[in-house]
Amino acid sequence: MPITRKNVILTLDTECSGLADPVYDIGWVIHDKAGKVAVERQFFVREVITNPDRMIKAYFARKIFTDYIPMLDAQVARLTDWADIAAELADDMRTYEVNVISAYNLGFDVRAMRITNDLFGNVDKIVPQSVKILDLWQFSCEVLLNTPTYKEMARANGWVTPKGNIQTSAEMSYRFITGDTDFIEAHTALDDAQIETEIAARCFAKKRRIPYGVMNAHPWRIVNAA
Repeated sequence: MPITRKNVILTLDTECSGLADPVYDIGWVIHDKAGKVAVERQFFVREVITNPDRMIKAYFARKIFTDYIPMLDAQVARLTDWADIAAELADDMRTYEVNVISAYNLGFDVRAMRITNDLFGNVDKIVPQSVKILDLWQFSCEVLLNTPTYKEMARANGWVTPKGNIQTSAEMSYRFITGDTDFIEAHTALDDAQIETEIAARCFAKKRRIPYGVMNAHPWRIVNAA
């Protein structure tokens, strides 16, 4: 589907075995502000996902047999060395003239990719300075979730933490924009990047200020401000 070239966004997601561990599953969607998609990709990082010592502590390691192997068989994802994944990411960004990188809780994904990049010897910067960064968690909290409608919906459905804070995850954002209150996030990289693309399109449609460059700002506080 043709996309609008004025703003080309790469929305990505990563799965890791821990906060300080490398990526084993990465997926991205290249799209425009309206959510029209140019390309989708998913990779399993060979150096990580085939290493039992690394994967044993991964929260979603059980998906190796239920999800990951079937995805490889169906050629939905590819088992690839990290250096080749990083090269394909850079090539896609050049080919489609990406000028925005986004993710829900982008700080986590950027940190994870940098850890992986450093560990497996790719010398190129994984997030080039020439592109704008957009944390969809920040964007969603500012324009979607900080509303009486969402807060009422969240409280009515019990989307509240034990401390009484309204939840603001990608899963909750997607439930809100779709009305599917039973939706459960897949926690596989491409699936998550796809729902985040829909969240991004809904945020852009609000025609509000876009919080480019804001990352690791604890956006849940916006929705839970007294």
